[in-house]
This record gives sequence, structure tokens and C-alpha cells, in this order.
Amino acid sequence: MGLAETLGLLSHARRRVADGNKCLVAQRMIIEDLERDGYDTLDAILFLEYLEEAQAEYVAYRNRLERKLYELVILD
Repeated sequence: MGLAETLGLLSHARRRVADGNKCLVAQRMIIEDLERDGYDTLDAILFLEYLEEAQAEYVAYRNRLERKLYELVILD
């Protein structure tokens, strides 16, 4: 993978991580609203856990791309 491709993928990965953070915040707010209104939150919590796992994968992918970029720019 070259520099241009890595930069493109990294840009996309960073947007995914930012979007994922927004989704996590929104889902946590949904859970708070449900709890406050006395509703069952099990499904919402399970979905939050799914989102957190997906976010962890996005963050790991972004981190790998950042390391790759470092290698391409600094070590080459």
C-alpha cells in the first residue's frame, strides 16, 4: 500500500471513528431517556455494546493506518 492510498484510507477511517463516537453518544442518550421514562433498556444496552465493539474495530484499523503512514513517511 502506497502513501496516497494510505492517506485516503486513513481519512475515511478517521471519519468513521468520529461518526462512531457520535453514534455512541446518541445511543447512551437514548438509554438515559428510556431509563428516565421507566422503559426496559436491555435491547438498547445490547445495541450499545455492539456499537462499542464496532467502534473498537474502527479505532484499531485507524491506528494501524496511522502506523503504516508513519512507516511510509518517516522510515522510508
